[in-house]
Amino acid sequence: MVRLAEGLNVSRRKDPGNYYVATMDKATYTKLSDALRRLGLLPEEAGNIVIVRDRSWSRIKRLINIARELGINVVED
Repeated sequence: MVRLAEGLNVSRRKDPGNYYVATMDKATYTKLSDALRRLGLLPEEAGNIVIVRDRSWSRIKRLINIARELGINVVED
């Protein structure tokens, strides 16, 4: 079981499918759902977390900036 910090968790490393990955809890997803739609990012729900994958780091970075503007905790590794 993976422990997920509340807020937006982002990795600068690519996954094996060559995607950047961002994960968040359901409460954070509710706050960021409009931003995800505007950026064209498609969320995948997996239990109590939401996963966003994209090949563009600039779109993920824009999501990070929006989350920070909304006061959401952002964890980057």
